[in-house]
Amino acid sequence: MKAQAKSLGLELIFVTIPEGTTDYMQAYVDGIRGVKEKYGISVICTGDMDLVGSMTRNWMERACEKVGDGMSVFLPLWKKDPYESMKEILDEGFDIIFSCVKSPFFDGSWINRKLDWEAVDEMKAIIERGLTEDQIKQGTKPLDLCGERGEYHTMVIGGPLYDETLEIDLNCEPLMDAFENITKWKGNIHNAEYIW
Repeated sequence: MKAQAKSLGLELIFVTIPEGTTDYMQAYVDGIRGVKEKYGISVICTGDMDLVGSMTRNWMERACEKVGDGMSVFLPLWKKDPYESMKEILDEGFDIIFSCVKSPFFDGSWINRKLDWEAVDEMKAIIERGLTEDQIKQGTKPLDLCGERGEYHTMVIGGPLYDETLEIDLNCEPLMDAFENITKWKGNIHNAEYIW
């Protein structure tokens, strides 16, 4: 993230959720309030496209309302067509890699793979194939093309606005973390040495 911010010529602001937090909403409210007070911001922009899980409203929208004092969120991608969103970022020339993927849809070969039309076509094939009966019984949701259910995470390493494309130096094989009995995911696959 530091290298991304440097290449974009932007200040990187970290908001840390304290370890052991049980009230995540309050932790977000406190973090947003701190940034608002320090930098005088009144709007946060996120890439959220849809509701997640059982949420009935956007998380950041709710958090900003709780901050009060005119704090709001801007959601430029909200309810945008996933395929059109993919098309736009690829046509604009962004250089994007997969940084974390989750089974059952992905395996370790997707880590550090470029998000390009071939990857989009493979994800569309996964969507078209549908879920198995076991996955449906386990409550697995279908793959969202843009990963809005947390199926994958990406990292932009170059493209418009970047002074230079970032070089990613990997020093380990993709790791698999099992989350049995914690989540419906069978595990995260990533290239980080630490899980936060």
